[in-house]
Amino acid sequence: MPATIYKFELKKLFCARVNIIALAGAVLMLLSLTLSSIAEARPVSREAAKELNGRIIDGQLINELKPVLRYENGTTVFEVTGGYEKYAPVMDVLDVMITAIDKNIDLTGMQGNALYERREQELAQRMEIQGLTEKEKEFWRNREDQVQKPFVYRCHSGPGNLLRAFQALGFFVLLLSAIGLSGSYAIETAEGMNQLLLCSRYGKKELYCIKFAAGFTWILTVALIVFLSVMIPYFGIYGIEGTGEMLQLVKPMSMLPYTIGHMLAVSFGIYLLAAVMFAAVTMLLSVITQNQPATICGLMGYLLIDLFVEFPDRYSLLQKIWLLRPNAILMNSGFSNYRLIHLAGRPFLNYQAASVLYVMIVIAALLIGQQRYKRLQVGK
Repeated sequence: MPATIYKFELKKLFCARVNIIALAGAVLMLLSLTLSSIAEARPVSREAAKELNGRIIDGQLINELKPVLRYENGTTVFEVTGGYEKYAPVMDVLDVMITAIDKNIDLTGMQGNALYERREQELAQRMEIQGLTEKEKEFWRNREDQVQKPFVYRCHSGPGNLLRAFQALGFFVLLLSAIGLSGSYAIETAEGMNQLLLCSRYGKKELYCIKFAAGFTWILTVALIVFLSVMIPYFGIYGIEGTGEMLQLVKPMSMLPYTIGHMLAVSFGIYLLAAVMFAAVTMLLSVITQNQPATICGLMGYLLIDLFVEFPDRYSLLQKIWLLRPNAILMNSGFSNYRLIHLAGRPFLNYQAASVLYVMIVIAALLIGQQRYKRLQVGK
């Protein structure tokens, strides 16, 4: 019987008209955003990118580009003209580096490895602002020493763009969780079915767990579909080349000696964990409020706070906790946030600590929701 109920709950979620419309809308929107970003990108041929493979991004390369560089209104401008179209892939990387280090950098006047010296100064300044201890600074210096400098250009458009896309994916999976799972328990109260269910053989413990299992299955399926709607266009157009290249081509201010593929795996894992956590919290709110609109409003309120609230560096503890939220990690701030989480005397990166926190939140949501559900009585 529990297996039959599980299949029935799955059917309710996958066949609900509002869920189908919401998922289709999310996929179409992400596809349009992905294709739009590809269309607006600087035109780069695979031949040109492959020709530049292995090129060191140093002062010599910048000198070659100076005829098409201009410094206007505090910004370095690249003009892809004449025979310089082949440099477009490297120009994209330089543009990302300048934006991450300091938007006001005048690349036209730089010589040698001045850009990397400026990056090193900015790293030291950010660690100072974030209030890192000498031990934490030493931790990062050891990691930074393992990062190859000067950076070496390699083709990475497909994996690089996908890594940046996780920011949008996190918001969409939260929205879909709010729409699809907010009525998991509340809808039965609204339709007067809870009295019948609570009187049934499986109405307490079994039904509660089955609904949670169905909710997790649905959200993970939805998360994978949403992810594929972004991955397929990027990999289909750019290919998968570049997964083994240095992370700094995408996140120049990261001191992690990792590859783009490594951080893609990390982001994907965090993304799935976040999806499960969002589902658990949504269903918990559905049990507590027994009201679908109230659950949706609560989650939308969190989303607005997530988008607009930031804690200044002087509130280090609050900022450290706030940066553990899923969208902060998925926006890749976790790769350039240098505060460490100390547990059992060992330092952990914030995305490592976040993974443990999400699992704890899911377990807590299950246990709290179960106790709340057991207290529901017929006629209430």
